[in-house]
Amino acid sequence: MIDLFATAKHPTLRELPVPLGNRLWLLVVMGAIWGLGAWRRYRRLRTGVQLNVRSLIRRELWARIVLGQAAFTMLCALLITQVPWTDRSVPQILFLAGLVVPWFTISYDHRKTR
Repeated sequence: MIDLFATAKHPTLRELPVPLGNRLWLLVVMGAIWGLGAWRRYRRLRTGVQLNVRSLIRRELWARIVLGQAAFTMLCALLITQVPWTDRSVPQILFLAGLVVPWFTISYDHRKTR
C-alpha cells in the first residue's frame, strides 16, 4: 500500500500520495477481515462467556488497557492508510508508534511470567 522503508529488493519507493481509490479499498479489506474475524470468534463463545467478556471489560483495568492498545494500533493503521501523506516521515513515526505500545505490554508480561 505505502512504501515506508526502502529495502535492498525495492530501493525506489512509490510515489506519494497513494490514490484515494487504493486507500479506500485497503480500508474496506482491513475492516472486512477484522470484523469477520472478531464476529466469528465472539459468536463461537458460549453465552455465559460472551456475558463474562462484557463484564470483564467493564470491571478490569487490564482488559481496558489491552482494548485501548488495540484501538490505538488500529488508529495508527487508519491514519497511515487514509491520510494522503506527501512526506514519509509522519507515516514512519505512526508505524513505529503502533508497534511500540503493544511491545511494552509484551515485554511487561514476559518479565512477569519469569
